[in-house]
Amino acid sequence: MANSSIRNSGNNAKQSSAPFTSSKLTYSIFQNMNEGLVITNTYGNILNVNQAFCTITGYSAPELLGKNLNVIKSNLHDQTFYEQLWNRITTVGNWKGEIWNRHKNGRLYLQKLSIIAIRDEDDKIINYIGVATDISEEEKLRKDIIRTGILQRTLLPSTLNLQMIEIDTVFTPLKYLGGDFFDYYWDSEKSVLSGYIIDIMGHGVTAAFQNSVLRVLFQQNFDNRSTLVDVLSNINRESMNYFLEDTFAAALCFRVDMRNGLLTYACAGINKFIKMPINGQISIIKQAGPYLGIFEEPIFTEKTIAIETGESFYFMTDGFMDLFEIENPFQSIDLKKNINSLREISTYHLRDDASAIGIFLKHVGGWVK
Repeated sequence: MANSSIRNSGNNAKQSSAPFTSSKLTYSIFQNMNEGLVITNTYGNILNVNQAFCTITGYSAPELLGKNLNVIKSNLHDQTFYEQLWNRITTVGNWKGEIWNRHKNGRLYLQKLSIIAIRDEDDKIINYIGVATDISEEEKLRKDIIRTGILQRTLLPSTLNLQMIEIDTVFTPLKYLGGDFFDYYWDSEKSVLSGYIIDIMGHGVTAAFQNSVLRVLFQQNFDNRSTLVDVLSNINRESMNYFLEDTFAAALCFRVDMRNGLLTYACAGINKFIKMPINGQISIIKQAGPYLGIFEEPIFTEKTIAIETGESFYFMTDGFMDLFEIENPFQSIDLKKNINSLREISTYHLRDDASAIGIFLKHVGGWVK
């Protein structure tokens, strides 16, 4: 229990308190709990601790008994922090939060802490009980996950705004790391945009690792010489070793041939996308296709449709696409406005990883001077 400012008493401000007594069963539970337990008087002087609390702090019970809790103070928190903490305890009767303390060897550690005020029959506070858990390793893991999530974002392609085509995207993991991913490549010589979007079942570290594997496989297999069916078939075959028994992935591949006015696509679990003509009347384009990582020899198909200047296309993961089956969330034909709407939806309304690629066709056919 971090208490730097437990009433600022020290050992010279001792308060008498009824000795801590318990039955053998209660004492055994107290000593064998995984959480660290400490009981103090109202000045913060330690009356009893269990073994878990000694393990967390590095001190033995004899070294702690009678000492003030300031012995483990980290000096990382300011006075305002402790004032708010104790104001909460005295008015509400408890406090929960995270706090930095200092181990006997000088090491700082992060602790999840609950403090409860114990009152007598006259409603006067007579003791405090602290329940503590060292979460330093959890904090390190959380920071690693956050950093990995930041790295994952750096692998995403940059938005494009060219003479023929404009692209904007959404990438919103549910928690730091995403099971979604997308990429695209613009061939300026042929005026062809090739890309894909993938959605791994699940969330977090495992899903992020699996989509990293798929990303490498897409990069190895995706080129203008291969059909989209070949791309998905090769990736499915090579990815089987990287999926756990109960996991799989959804994907959609596309090629936008701006010079010839054609969109070719092949689906693998992400089986629909949005087409928005210049009049704003959206269509949900659907194409069947099995998931990746389930069947050894699935049958994929690709389809080609004509495209026109002024049209927009939105390739999205399931969380977004489900919305369009209920009500169109787009209120504009403007790509930026629609992508911003999806960002807001993904941040405040979806409980899932959410990704989207929005493509606006500025000039289809021929050369742009």
